[in-house]
Amino acid sequence: RIRSRGATCCGLSESKRRAGAGSKGVMHRYYGVMLCLCSMLAASEVSGFAAGPPLAVPSIRLRGDSFFGAKAAQPKGPWHTSSTRMPLEGRTRSRLLCLKMEDEKPKTYTGQNEDLVDIRAEEVTSTRERMLNTISGIVKGLQPEDKGPKKVAIVGSGNWACAIACIVGNNCKRHKQLEDNVNMWVFEEEVDGRKLTEIINTEHENTKYLPGIKLPENIIAVPDVGEAVKDADVLIFCLPHQFLDKVCGQVKGKHADECIAVSLIKAVEFDDTGVVLISDMIRKQLNMDVSVLMGANLAGEVAKGSFCETTIGYRVKRNGELLKLVFNDPLFRVGMAQDVDGVEVCGALKNVVALGAGFCDGMGLGQNSKGAIIRIGLGEMVAFAQTHFPGVRDSTFFESCGIADLVVTCYGGRNRQCAEAFVKADGAKTFEDIEKELLNGQKLQGTLTALEVFRILERDGQLEEYPLFTAIYRIAFEGAPPESMIAAVSCIENECSALL
Repeated sequence: RIRSRGATCCGLSESKRRAGAGSKGVMHRYYGVMLCLCSMLAASEVSGFAAGPPLAVPSIRLRGDSFFGAKAAQPKGPWHTSSTRMPLEGRTRSRLLCLKMEDEKPKTYTGQNEDLVDIRAEEVTSTRERMLNTISGIVKGLQPEDKGPKKVAIVGSGNWACAIACIVGNNCKRHKQLEDNVNMWVFEEEVDGRKLTEIINTEHENTKYLPGIKLPENIIAVPDVGEAVKDADVLIFCLPHQFLDKVCGQVKGKHADECIAVSLIKAVEFDDTGVVLISDMIRKQLNMDVSVLMGANLAGEVAKGSFCETTIGYRVKRNGELLKLVFNDPLFRVGMAQDVDGVEVCGALKNVVALGAGFCDGMGLGQNSKGAIIRIGLGEMVAFAQTHFPGVRDSTFFESCGIADLVVTCYGGRNRQCAEAFVKADGAKTFEDIEKELLNGQKLQGTLTALEVFRILERDGQLEEYPLFTAIYRIAFEGAPPESMIAAVSCIENECSALL
C-alpha cells in the first residue's frame, strides 16, 4: 500500500518506524521497504514509467547512513554523500527505511536517531491512482486465470485404467470445474471379432480387461493417442511403463499449453545415473508438472465400489488440489503428500515384496512367515527409498501408498498370484509363461522392478544390505530355489554373504 499523505508506508505507522531499535521493528522496516521497492520495480517493468512520460523516474536523496534505526559508520564513496540522488531504476538499495510518493513537495522524516531521509518524486504527470492501478494489474496477472472447465484424458485402458475411469468419469460429470467427457486412449485390438473401442463406446464395458464392470457413458474410447489427449488439461498415465517412451512421443504437443499429468504407473527404471522415476520420465519428455497416485487399490475392488484410500504425491499444491477434485469421492478417499519421490518409490517397491509373499504361499508357509516377509520388505523399502532419494519423508510410509498398499498387495494382486504359481510350477514355467496364462494380456511389474533394483544394488555394492530384494531376484531370474529366500533373511550375519 502506497500513500501520498500521512505517515505510513506499506501499512507501517510513524510510531512503528520510530520503534526500529528492537528486532520486531527491524523486520517491520525491512519488509516494508522491500515490498514498496519490489512493487515500484514491477510497475516500472510493465508500464514503462521509469523510462519517461507519462510517469518520470522518482528520485531519492539520502542523508546520513542509518538503517533499521541504528547509526552506521559513514563509508566513503558517492553512494553515501548527502547530495547523492539515486534513480530508482536499476539502483534500488535495501538501505531505505521507507518509500513514499508525494504529489506535492518533498517530505522529510525523522528516524529514531534523527537521521534524515528525503524522498521525492519528480515530473510525476499522473496521479498515484495510475500507479496503484498498474500494480493492481500486476497482482491480478499473477493469479491463476479461470479458463473454464478442465479437460481430462486417460492414457491407457487396462484393468487399472478402466477401474480408475469409473471414478474419474463420475467426478467429471459431478464437478463444474471439469469437462463432462473423458477421452480414454485404447490400444486397438479385436475381441470376439469386434474392435475394443467399439465395444467400450457402445456397451460401456472393457470386456477384455475389466469384464462385468460398466464404465460411465462419458468415458470415450479413442484408438489414436494423439487425438485422445488433444487439448487436454490433465493427463492420467496408466499403462505398462515399457511402452511409455513411445507414447510420450505421440502425446507431446497435442495437449493444452498448461497441461499437468499424474502417473498411476507402479514401476521404476534404471540408467547409468541410477534410479529413474516414471514421473521424471514423463516430466522431462513433456515438460510439465507430474504428480503420482499410489495406494492400496486393487483394481477389481475399486471398480466395484469397495471403500479404499489412495495417496496423491504432488509438488505444486494447486495442481495437487485439482487432481484431488478429479479422483476423490466418498468411496475412494484421497490423501495428499507433498512427496512425489516417496509416494512413487513405495508404489514400485511393494511389488517386489509381493513376489516374496507369493513365494511364501507357493511353498505352503503360514501367515507368520508372510508377516515376517512383509516386515522385512518394508524395512528394505524404507532403506532403499531414503538412500536413493534423501528427501523422502518417514510419514509417507504410513500413508495408503506405503504400509497399506504393501499389505494389500502381499495378500492379493497379480504379483503375489503369479509368484505363487511360479513356485508351484517347480521350474516348468517361466514368469513370462505365467503372465500369459493368468493375466489375460496384462503385464507383471514386480519382476521388472526386481531386475532394475538388483542392478542398482549390484552396481553400488549393496547386495548384502538388502537380503530380501536380492533373494527375490535370484529366485525369479537365476533359478535359485524358493527356500533360499527364507535362508537369506534368517541367516546369521557371517553366513549371509555366502548365500547371496
